[in-house]
Amino acid sequence: MRIRCCVIALVAALLVCAGGGAPARADDAAASALYLRAIAAMTDLPQPRYLSYDMESKGDGLMVDPVVQRGAVWLDIHGGSGTERWPIAHRTYDYETVFTADSKQYLTARSFFDPTWYGAYRALHQGMFDTQDAAPPRDLDPHPGPSPDLGLSTIAMSSVMGPRIYRVYDRGATTCANGDAGRALHLVSRLKGGRHQLTDVIVDTTSDRFCMMRFDEHGGIGFHGYLDQYYGNVDGYWLQTGGFMDGTLRAFGISLHHGTWSYRLTNVRFPAQLPPGTFAPSTGSG
Repeated sequence: MRIRCCVIALVAALLVCAGGGAPARADDAAASALYLRAIAAMTDLPQPRYLSYDMESKGDGLMVDPVVQRGAVWLDIHGGSGTERWPIAHRTYDYETVFTADSKQYLTARSFFDPTWYGAYRALHQGMFDTQDAAPPRDLDPHPGPSPDLGLSTIAMSSVMGPRIYRVYDRGATTCANGDAGRALHLVSRLKGGRHQLTDVIVDTTSDRFCMMRFDEHGGIGFHGYLDQYYGNVDGYWLQTGGFMDGTLRAFGISLHHGTWSYRLTNVRFPAQLPPGTFAPSTGSG
């Protein structure tokens, strides 16, 4: 009996260390309900036709740069420190983003550069750190008005984003980056595979909207860490406002280098149109 108790105590201690807090309880119905309400609230929000903004970043031991491999834009996460500013233009209806970095122009549909809810939605399906599959436009009109229509019902979205995929646990009261009261939820994917990378969210309890979403990458070699993305009100739209990355570069199971990288979106604009040719194929694509 003493040995069994010791084993149970050891397992509990390991769970606390692994989870950064108390061991996860069984599925929390209240937490799952709040998560689904947040999905519904985000789905009902109007989205802008176009955005232009600057992504201003600062690395402390960790830097992020775009790189084209196999015809797609990947994130080259590497050691280093410094600041960067990328001017970015985004078209909502087909997820396209064009930006300039190191005097090169890149065209991509990666969620990493999409500050709207549609970018987060695609990352929930396909992962934030991976190259994402090509996606058809949300509709056939390249100049749609601001619309909350994703082409999917809230029920359908809940089935592919909610408790059917994730176990949801309550982690208690907290505060959003904008100062609003929030509720922290922890998510564990029920499915194997590396694409369901969402692990934590904070729900703004004044609006039932996500104000923080965390994506983890701990598979394979290379970068191991997480990316937090913050959301808030930007001129009437609930959009991503910035983020924070913390991670370690690893090879063959050995940690080689640790650092952080933060960014914020500045000079955000919502033009009615962008110049013709803005989203023409360029140096990078995918």
